[in-house]
Amino acid sequence: MKKTLLLCLTAGMLATASEIRFGHGTYALKGGFLGFTSRCTTDISSYSMVEQHKNILKSRGYYAYNITWYDSDELLRKQQTLNSGASQVKSMTPGSSSTSVQIPGLEYRYQGLDVQAAIGYDLYHKGENDFLGMGILAGISLPWIDTQKSSDSLADHTFDNIYEKSKTKIKTYRIGPSIEGRKSIGRFFSAYLSGTAAYQTGKIKNDYASADFNANGWFGAFDAGLRFQPVSYDKKFFGITISPRLYANLGYRYSHWELKDVAIDISGTGVAFDKDTMKMSTSIAYFAIGYSF
Repeated sequence: MKKTLLLCLTAGMLATASEIRFGHGTYALKGGFLGFTSRCTTDISSYSMVEQHKNILKSRGYYAYNITWYDSDELLRKQQTLNSGASQVKSMTPGSSSTSVQIPGLEYRYQGLDVQAAIGYDLYHKGENDFLGMGILAGISLPWIDTQKSSDSLADHTFDNIYEKSKTKIKTYRIGPSIEGRKSIGRFFSAYLSGTAAYQTGKIKNDYASADFNANGWFGAFDAGLRFQPVSYDKKFFGITISPRLYANLGYRYSHWELKDVAIDISGTGVAFDKDTMKMSTSIAYFAIGYSF
């Protein structure tokens, strides 16, 4: 999957003249799943095709887009004991008078595609590396979270008859304002930033947990970095002006998803627990190369 995606992103960059990013950082998850009352983190990699800001012809109007594939390492949630009603416990272990349930250690892996695009207008524009624009952004997130019993709990056969691998599929749509800016620093360098805060709505589904419901929340992202552009000139060729640009970026991107009233029990224990706000975030440092005409 990674190799196929990388080839597709490279081909897309060559066809559309944009940048391709390679990132690595941290993925965090809190709430929504049984046992995630505290924040858990793991490493994550990202592969993106991006156009931060491209003016339409010679106007102040612009477009931007970001297509990113995420792939995390396994996130391990250790075993824990949760209080439960005696009737719930007896339904799993007949004859037991205990009032607690031990949840098996579970491994989670986050993967998925995130796509967003924006159109806007430069409120300030003095050149391709000196501008500040505002626009409207729309996007879609299509992640899933694979879950399985961790190797740490293979010796515990308590849940062997009821626990299975499962996949939680999430589909959300978002829309909101965005901002894009860049400032030149000398001849070859410039600093850039972008940000958005958007309303999002979508659906969460997990067949094993019998979960299929809608959820609403918000999405936020911040992106900043330094751009090095060694090739930048304008030439006329048979009356047509071509403007090749070759550049490299070093940056940081933080993204945050929140969905309210989520409760998914993928442990197979049948333990009831309160709905909570599911919070996911990625914090990624990246390197990018790109070109434009």
